[in-house]
Amino acid sequence: MHFRVLAAVAAIAALSLVVASTATASSASMPDRHAPRWFTKKFQKRLHKADKRGIKLSNERINDACPGVQTGKGVQANGCIVTGCTANFIFTDGSSKYIGTARHCSAGVGTRVTMQVDNTTIAEIGSVVKQTPGAGVPGNDFALIKIDADVAQKWGVDPAIPVVGGPTGVYTGCGPEPIKYYGHGYGVAVSQGKPGGGLATNWNDDGFGWTGTGLPGDSGSGVVTSTGQAAGDLTHLIVDTGTYPGSNMAGMRATAILRFLGAGYSIVNADGSTSRANTTNCTSGLPF
Repeated sequence: MHFRVLAAVAAIAALSLVVASTATASSASMPDRHAPRWFTKKFQKRLHKADKRGIKLSNERINDACPGVQTGKGVQANGCIVTGCTANFIFTDGSSKYIGTARHCSAGVGTRVTMQVDNTTIAEIGSVVKQTPGAGVPGNDFALIKIDADVAQKWGVDPAIPVVGGPTGVYTGCGPEPIKYYGHGYGVAVSQGKPGGGLATNWNDDGFGWTGTGLPGDSGSGVVTSTGQAAGDLTHLIVDTGTYPGSNMAGMRATAILRFLGAGYSIVNADGSTSRANTTNCTSGLPF
């Protein structure tokens, strides 16, 4: 499908000023959305008691929690994480289903995660079971969420990314390569989620960098190539120009994610098939 890169130079410049004022390094994790004010501890307890049923929200609240489009019913690739991030790909170990996000979006292993599961409902969908070490740097920023079996049974699991399509395999090349993603980020005001993208010219064994767009809340988004192959996740703004020259965005490669997860884990493609590749011929970065 044809894809037009969205121009957001002004938004990126504004975000760059905000991040640069607080960051001490030459890269900073992508800023996240704030959790809705009504998503209090009391509400979370109510949500936990609701179990797989979830809680239906008004149109105003669902858009406040999850700006964007839920194209179907279920735990969806690149779906909205209520507390401020976007999910990425669906994974499987052959028996269970998982969904990924950025490590800096995770409060730690065991954390319960709430996502949108249809046009009006949010639910606790599972718990973080793996995450990369550290606070999250380009090429080392991923968390894996195990989807509860009863949630998968009631709502279903959809591996297709809204709007932009994919994934269709795993990208192992070294570019340059046009990329695209769908994220639940917004700028000044709440608005619909949107596709974004750019041109990735930096492909290391651990991370990849591109010149393009990104807004608060896009953290964790699954990024695919122009042909739909899984490239990795979106995690960072203002990257180290020594490692990613010319790039203003970066993430962890899908091959590095699969290498981190270990043998037995695969990405679930949009058509339900699975793909796995954990090596590239590009310059090595952070080793696993």
